[in-house]
Amino acid sequence: MTAVRFEHVSKAYDLHSGGRTLASAVKQITGSRSPDELFYALTDVSFEIKHGEAFGIIGKNGAGKSTILKIITGITRATTGRVEVNGRVSSLIELGAGFHPDLSGRENVYMSGAILGIPRKVMDKKFHEIVDFAELWDFIDVPVKKYSSGMYARLGFAVAVSVDPDILIIDEILSVGDIFFQQKCFARMHEIIKRGVTFIFVTHDPAALRNLCERALLVEGGKIEYDGGAAEAVSRYYGKLSVRPDRERASRSKGEETSLKVDRFVKQREDIGAHSILNNKTKRHGPRGIALLAARVTNKSGEDTLQVPMMEPLIFSLLLRANEHVIDPSAGIHLYDRMGNLVFAAGTRQLHRRLPDLKSCEELVVSFALTMSVEPGEYTFSLGCAEPSPEGPNLGFTHDEYDMLGPVVVVGDPNNISPFYGVAQLPMHITVESPEKG
Repeated sequence: MTAVRFEHVSKAYDLHSGGRTLASAVKQITGSRSPDELFYALTDVSFEIKHGEAFGIIGKNGAGKSTILKIITGITRATTGRVEVNGRVSSLIELGAGFHPDLSGRENVYMSGAILGIPRKVMDKKFHEIVDFAELWDFIDVPVKKYSSGMYARLGFAVAVSVDPDILIIDEILSVGDIFFQQKCFARMHEIIKRGVTFIFVTHDPAALRNLCERALLVEGGKIEYDGGAAEAVSRYYGKLSVRPDRERASRSKGEETSLKVDRFVKQREDIGAHSILNNKTKRHGPRGIALLAARVTNKSGEDTLQVPMMEPLIFSLLLRANEHVIDPSAGIHLYDRMGNLVFAAGTRQLHRRLPDLKSCEELVVSFALTMSVEPGEYTFSLGCAEPSPEGPNLGFTHDEYDMLGPVVVVGDPNNISPFYGVAQLPMHITVESPEKG
């Protein structure tokens, strides 16, 4: 059964609305606006969300995510197209949305219930649950205009998840809460999803989306770029985060270069190709200005394997080929746990190993040893190559990336004390001294 359906939906905003001239007033009344006076936040958007589905929406700022949510919740209407929403919608999409600043937290809780059509007696039963979850007993009778942004978010989330909605919408506004409240919120969202509530999650946090959602939309410029698995949507989102460097910019000075020597290149090339883990079934994306031709994974003894004991390394050897002139290339790995959370990501740039600029048809072998200092279990990984982005030192333009590789199996030794407990090992030093007397 369908919870939400968009059919060829477009949303246009009048760039000159609110003007005080007679001409603008006439245009607003008659609807006679020229195309250049309209901004389309959404253009011909179609998708369907089934009842009980955990659905994510991801995209850069201005992509159209919030417009989709506002149409679903009825805050705004589509300009053209058909929208179908089946069920009671509870949402947290703007800080303090639906709260009256002069009313207390208690009064706003009951007002929110009334807006959703929930009887007073039902809200009486839910009130303690809401305030307990928000941890706001000391402030529940204070006007919310005196609340901090974190207090707003806590009360808004507590109300949204406690009114038994058919459709729950959570926007990235949740990020204003502290980490302890965020962890509690994620636990509650998992509970709600298990109950079969339709869950719509909008975020800039790819790890959170992969953790909560089965399916996702990637939105770009008011249009749908991808509709499918959450992991693939996240992968494509990463590929759109940055722009390519200027082709005409001067290459870095020789003083900044650190050559990376590759021994026995020809032999390595043949071995990597013969034992490559890449295949046509692997998910792949990118324009391939640099192409990842092959990749081999071995243990410290040189044996091909994807199983390794805790605290021992796997060696990833990548064969790269430039299909055009590439400035300051890089290569690296992303490691994900069984829930799709990003555990670790790094590459040549993070380790300050500069690769040489490549001309078209030039090849390079890059190998890195990754010590698997993570808890026992199965992990997937992605391998990719990129160029730095002018948008910042921690962004790169992805040329080629293979996703959902593996799984890597990390094995613990039940006969020995585990080197650590938890997700991963952190650097830790212990000092023992005898206390001074006196």
